[in-house]
Amino acid sequence: MATLTRHFWGWDRPVLDNAVRYLTQGHTGPTALDLSDTLLIVPTSEAGRRLKEGLARAISAGALVPWVWTSEQALLPAAMRKTVATPIQSQMAWQQAVRQMDVTGLSSLFPRLPEERGWLWELELARLLGELHSLLGAAGLDFSDVTEQAGTESGRWRDLEKIAQSYQAELEAVGLVDAQAARLNCARAPQLPEGVQRVIVLAAPDLPPLFYRWLSQCPVEETVVAIQAATDLAETFDELGRPLPTQWGQEADLILPLTEDQLHLCHDASAQAERVTDLLRDLAPHLRVAVGVGDPEVGAVLHERLDLEEVRVFEPGGVAPQQTGLWHVLQQVKRLVESRSWRAFASLLRVYEVRKAWAEQSRGGLSLIEEADAFGQEHMPVTIDHAVELLEGRTVSPELHRALLAAQRMVSHLQEDDLTDAARHVLIQLYGEREFAPDAPQDQWVTALGDAWLDCCRQVSEEARRFDLKPTPEEALALSLEALARTALSENRGEVDLVLQGWLELLWEPAPALVVAGLNEEYVPGILISHPFLPDQLREQLGLPCQASRFARDAYTLRALTEQRAHAGALHLLCGQWSDRGEALRPSRLLFLCADDHLPLRVKHLFPKDEVAENGVQEPVRTVAWPLHPRQVKLKLETISPSRLRSYLDCPFRDYLSQELRMEAVDAEKRELDPAEFGTLIHHALQQLAHDERLSRSVDANEIGDFLVEMAMKQARMLYGQRPAPLIGLQLESLHQRLRYAAETEAAEREQGWMIYRAEWEPSADTPLLIEGARLKCKVDRIDRHARSGHIRVLDFKTSDRMTEPLAAHTRKLSGRSRIPEAEVWKCFETRDGKAWQWKDLQLPLYAAALRLHGLTPQEVGYFTLPKSVQDTKVLIWENFTEEWVDKALECAEEIVRRMRSGIFWPPGDKARDRGFDEIFLGDLSASVTWASETE
Repeated sequence: MATLTRHFWGWDRPVLDNAVRYLTQGHTGPTALDLSDTLLIVPTSEAGRRLKEGLARAISAGALVPWVWTSEQALLPAAMRKTVATPIQSQMAWQQAVRQMDVTGLSSLFPRLPEERGWLWELELARLLGELHSLLGAAGLDFSDVTEQAGTESGRWRDLEKIAQSYQAELEAVGLVDAQAARLNCARAPQLPEGVQRVIVLAAPDLPPLFYRWLSQCPVEETVVAIQAATDLAETFDELGRPLPTQWGQEADLILPLTEDQLHLCHDASAQAERVTDLLRDLAPHLRVAVGVGDPEVGAVLHERLDLEEVRVFEPGGVAPQQTGLWHVLQQVKRLVESRSWRAFASLLRVYEVRKAWAEQSRGGLSLIEEADAFGQEHMPVTIDHAVELLEGRTVSPELHRALLAAQRMVSHLQEDDLTDAARHVLIQLYGEREFAPDAPQDQWVTALGDAWLDCCRQVSEEARRFDLKPTPEEALALSLEALARTALSENRGEVDLVLQGWLELLWEPAPALVVAGLNEEYVPGILISHPFLPDQLREQLGLPCQASRFARDAYTLRALTEQRAHAGALHLLCGQWSDRGEALRPSRLLFLCADDHLPLRVKHLFPKDEVAENGVQEPVRTVAWPLHPRQVKLKLETISPSRLRSYLDCPFRDYLSQELRMEAVDAEKRELDPAEFGTLIHHALQQLAHDERLSRSVDANEIGDFLVEMAMKQARMLYGQRPAPLIGLQLESLHQRLRYAAETEAAEREQGWMIYRAEWEPSADTPLLIEGARLKCKVDRIDRHARSGHIRVLDFKTSDRMTEPLAAHTRKLSGRSRIPEAEVWKCFETRDGKAWQWKDLQLPLYAAALRLHGLTPQEVGYFTLPKSVQDTKVLIWENFTEEWVDKALECAEEIVRRMRSGIFWPPGDKARDRGFDEIFLGDLSASVTWASETE
């Protein structure tokens, strides 16, 4: 075996230049460079491509370079892969091994067995064992090798050995070889191309431990490891050219030659993308610029940003399926198949292709979404089957009914047909009529992911049969998507303007100017999640990749990137403060590798006080990309309601959005009655009571209660079906209780002489109450007349959780210390007794005003309250209510109508209630909205 020689290139030149220079040294004349006797090992396929291009440019006659491999190609040559188990095959072999094993005899591994040991338990354990096997395989180890070092845990590892033996037997039974075993065999007896006499490892600082065994066993005359570093650092690298954790770790007193000008702290992924774009504009006229990305989230945003700038971008590592739209559609399809839930159905309707496939008449229009949202809000179906049941016998929503039936058919295909055939049916249904443009990236991702999914489905079906596993259709679908998630989608490189490189690609980047985004601790050096059976300390003892080796690798890489551009070039490093999910991010520890006396300045730069960003402006977690500019319309305002007046009093601007622009939040996952819907059921029952001549005069609380409950439940069944959502069922139990207490109050009021005179009363069109010419439109819940005195009273039913006195609900009492914003002074008034008030609601006084036009002047107004604390159910009367309150309310109502007609809907109320869409204002409405004072 040849002696291994290390060769150090120094820092000054780029790695690619050094590699080309090293391989071409001594070559002269017009002949081509012949490296057919040399096997070159490079860290990545992209590095190999760069190397071949570099050699071709350096030698005018060309270069013959047939053998450029990565370490994976060396440890698992193409000729061996036909019999090596794929990840899907390996996982199924592990699962079958777990299933066949008598786990009750593995007491060290399972001191307490779970009660449920079905498919999911077997699958999770198979994943766990497969990951553990792969981690150990990186160093050529198996479970038996760990037993000796496991100490008190040796019994657990012996149990693991037994399962591993069963796993190997499962593979052998179907003629397959474990991938880790194949790598180990290849390391013991390397298979080299014919004629290869030397092996050269070129600047690959992250080779797996097993590769050293392979390299040391190579039957060649010469093995060389070339390292991008100065010769005086030879003792800081191992034989493979990997930086030693003792020399490059956190305790090694490393100092990287970086300045604060090179470090950019940005708010989030979007801010990083913008900063990268700005740096490209500044640097490109003077230097060739390259871009690297550590955080995938930043990479996705940056790709979109550069696309908008018409920059052609290529990602050598491929695109993760999770970055494509079809992936998210398939996830919702999986959710629909597993649960048949209305939530999944409503989410899928947001996809144009799904709407078009499920409801042909609408051809993908948005009206179907509106129809489904309205139906979901009103009836709250739990499943698609529940929704179909609710729609049966109704003439409304034919398009929605058609879509629901189509969804049921899709689920049936995926549950009853062969998985591959069902998947093909789904894709044809969604995209069968679509014309794909070969040059459109989004079309490429759809076709690539569709093909990859079909292949995963085929493998799952075939391998399940091979290993005699019988997953349910739902489980098989989940397996196919799990396999798909591990697939990287490659794109055609073509002519590109910029390559977005991953962190490990950057060592081979020769561009003199380099911009690296996403340099946060979570990604560089990253956080290795410890395996339950293989903690980080044990990894380090076994010579496996661990936190220390990861830090050493990345500290070395950053040093190399820095030194290469120290004298003639530029290096800029960006890190973010927040993820798109609002989670705080940390700058990479690598950025703090500076002199001790400089550390406070570096910390201050990367952890600015109060999270002030690079431009000195403090930013919240989310910022407004552009202000909302609502469309302004002229109001005819022929009618006005007490609720509309209350809405304007609360907040003029929110009133405009909800009432004039019809903006409202839609909760597609709604599963319980909101307060208004709960109150509507109670109102309905009480209304039916008022219309029943006998029961409306009854003083029997039990009789009244039975009637109220029956009426409410009949209405609930009509709206929500015989089997409503579980939360609605609980709410209906609460409804029973409230109605029973309401019945006791009704009976007591009858005994005191109050009789129901009118229910759901509306002013007649012949005698309207006009407010600045606008007709008051209202519906009074209850008008009672006293049997003995003849007094009239107005009652409004209130079902809110807490009781509020009528006066407190309508007004706020002002004191001499009350500070009223200038914009709200018009809401304030004084009564004859000298007290100051501010209106919050005008409902009961306006009811009284409408009634007196019909000769029914009420002596009392109040609330019939049915709160959550049912023992507080009672009639609350507005104490000392007089005509003065009516007159003052009319004056305020008139002012509101005048302001509405004048287009005055600004400024917004400071303490306004949330209408369901406040989230779009990001907590600062005045900064999120541009509002003009004049209507169009």
